[in-house]
Amino acid sequence: MAWFLNKINPYKFSRVDDYELEITSKPCTFAQFSFVDEESHTTYILLSNKDESLFLIPELKNFDYLLLIKGALDFFEEETLKNNIKTIPTIQIIFEVETEKLKSKQNLIYV
Repeated sequence: MAWFLNKINPYKFSRVDDYELEITSKPCTFAQFSFVDEESHTTYILLSNKDESLFLIPELKNFDYLLLIKGALDFFEEETLKNNIKTIPTIQIIFEVETEKLKSKQNLIYV
């Protein structure tokens, strides 16, 4: 997924340390990629949603990846991002999730 995103300007995701936490007393690791847009003061974090048979966000088990966006969201252009992602042929759906409504939002605390 990061490879496809990197084909779109200005995204330049790079692999960072895996996101690690315990889910149901089992240590899990999720692939993590990051891109910092210095110009807009925004950080994009791409996370795998699955580690073997466990999900980072079980309510979203139909989603392979989660894209978290942090920073100066006043400058964030949501429609541009969505339109860019829609150009990736392997993308089936883009869905905005309100983290406050997730039952397992505690799994994202340390991202």
